[in-house]
Amino acid sequence: MGLLRIMMPAKFQLLAVLTFGVAMLFIENQIQKLEESRAKLERTIARHEVAEVEQRHSEDAGRDLSPLAEKDDMVIIYNRVPKTASTSFTNIAYDLCGKNRFHVRFVRNVSSWREMKPGFYHGHVAYLDFSKYGAKGRPMYINVVRDPIERLVSYYYFLRFGDDYRPGLRRRKQGDKKTFDECVSSGGSDCAPEKLWLQIPFFCGHHSEC
Repeated sequence: MGLLRIMMPAKFQLLAVLTFGVAMLFIENQIQKLEESRAKLERTIARHEVAEVEQRHSEDAGRDLSPLAEKDDMVIIYNRVPKTASTSFTNIAYDLCGKNRFHVRFVRNVSSWREMKPGFYHGHVAYLDFSKYGAKGRPMYINVVRDPIERLVSYYYFLRFGDDYRPGLRRRKQGDKKTFDECVSSGGSDCAPEKLWLQIPFFCGHHSEC
């Protein structure tokens, strides 16, 4: 009987450890599913918005085309704000480029624009006023904004869990299980209030006040 009383706590301790481990795996799996559901929702919203635009264009097909629409040398720059469904939006551009006869390129070097018009260039770059540098034609900028806090929370977990586009890619903070609330409580750098302003340079540019 004495031996049984000594062994019982050890059994309960092992059971508690196993239960805790299973619970943590379950929670991590649920977080991953939520991230995947969010990404799918963002793609669905982006496709829905594009469908509405295409419908409006078809309704206006009988009207006179604007000078902007008649230009075959148009250049559109999508200077993507991170974690605003930019990957989903860009994928739609790739899907439609053949049908609508325009080129899609990731921003690297703009010196060959003349050979790639009409063009849709995309990348995580700040706004740049080309007219100040002697450029004859000014590209059209487009972008998407998101609630600053929602965007920051999304980016925080993206650095730790990635997304479903490249699930095998190891992220910079992979393995860090600290929640966003815990990061705020401890004053972590990934959740610093200054990061709420990240979207500003994408519209303001390289000026010092930006």
